[in-house]
Amino acid sequence: MFRITKIEALSIAVPLKTPIKMSMETIKTCDNLVVRITNSEGFIGWGEAPAAPTFSGETTPGMIAAVNFMAARLENKEINSPQIARDVVEGTMYGNAAAKSAIDMALMDLIGKTLGISLFEILGGRKRDSASVIWLVAGTEDELELVDQQLSEGFEAFKVKVGSNSPQIDLERASKVRTRAPAGTRVSADANQGYTPRDALTFASGTEAAGLDFFEQPVMGTNVEAMRDCAAITSVPLGADEGLHSLSDIKRHHKMKAAKGGSLKLIKFGGIGQVMEAANLMQSLGWKINLAGKAANSSIGAAAAAHIAMAIPSLDWDISISSQYLSDDVVKTPLSVKAGHIDAPNQGPGLGIIVDEEKIAHYRNN
Repeated sequence: MFRITKIEALSIAVPLKTPIKMSMETIKTCDNLVVRITNSEGFIGWGEAPAAPTFSGETTPGMIAAVNFMAARLENKEINSPQIARDVVEGTMYGNAAAKSAIDMALMDLIGKTLGISLFEILGGRKRDSASVIWLVAGTEDELELVDQQLSEGFEAFKVKVGSNSPQIDLERASKVRTRAPAGTRVSADANQGYTPRDALTFASGTEAAGLDFFEQPVMGTNVEAMRDCAAITSVPLGADEGLHSLSDIKRHHKMKAAKGGSLKLIKFGGIGQVMEAANLMQSLGWKINLAGKAANSSIGAAAAAHIAMAIPSLDWDISISSQYLSDDVVKTPLSVKAGHIDAPNQGPGLGIIVDEEKIAHYRNN
C-alpha cells in the first residue's frame, strides 16, 4: 500500500473558550501532541493525543520523546493493512499508549487517503447517521446558564464534572442540572477519580435522588473494589474510565460487578483498532459505551472520534467531543456540532479534515 517516509512529533497549545474545572486540575489550554506522517505516495497523515498524566502517565514532552524513539524504528516500514499498522506500532516499545495512538491515527488517516475512503469505512461502515454529543458542566459560575443555552441549541446529553467539592455540593449541582433538563435528556456525573472511597459512597447513595442516568469513575482507577462497593448501593449504573486501559480491565470490572459501562479513549487503549475491539467486548457483555476525547482535542483527534462513533456497535452513553471548547482550531473547517449531534467529517478520505499548517505553526510550542 505505502511506505512510511517521515514521522514528525509536534506540540501545540490552543486556549479554551472557558476553563474546564476537573477534580484534579483546571484546564485552560489544550496541551497536545500532533503527529505528521508522510508516506511514499506523497500523502500526509495526521494524528493527535492530549497529555493526561493523571491517568495515562504521559506528558507532551514524554510523548514527543516516545514518538521520536518510535520514528527511528518505523520510518521505511511498509504498511499494507490496518492490522500491519497496528502491529508495527505496538512492537516498537512498551507502554506509551497515548503516543502510539497518535501514530496509529496518522497511519489510519494515510490508509484512508491512499485507498480513497473514509475512516469509518475502514472500520466496517456506518452503524448510525450521527452521534449525540455530551456538553460538560464544568464548575463555572454560569454553568446553569450554559446548560440552558446548550439545551436551546439541541443538546440532549450533559455530564457534570464533580469530585473537587464535597459530595453533597456536587449532588446539589447535579440535581439542579437534572431539574433544568427536560425528560429524555441524559444527565451524568464524572468525578475523574476525585473522591475518597468514603465520599464516593456518599455520592453514590444520592445519585438516584439527583436523577442521574450514570456516574463515572468516582475513585482511583486502580481501586476496583471501591467501584464495586459504590455500584452495589445504587440502581444508577456506574461507568469506568481511568480504570479501563485494556480488554482485561473491562473483564475484571465486569466480573467484579464494579461497572455497567465505560468510557473509551484512544489514548488509553493505544489505537483505533484496540478501541473497536474494546467496544465489541463491551457490547457482548451488555455494557453501555461512552466514547470520549480527553479535554481538549483539536478537530484532528475529534475527527477520529467522530468516525469511530459512526462505526462502533453501540453508543448508549453518547460521545464527548472536546474540540467544541477551544477558542480556535488547527483545521481549515473545525468539526461542527449541530443540534447537539456530530457526523464524521467528509472533506476528503481518511479523517475527512484538512489541517491548517499555518495554525499548527502558530500554536506550536516545541
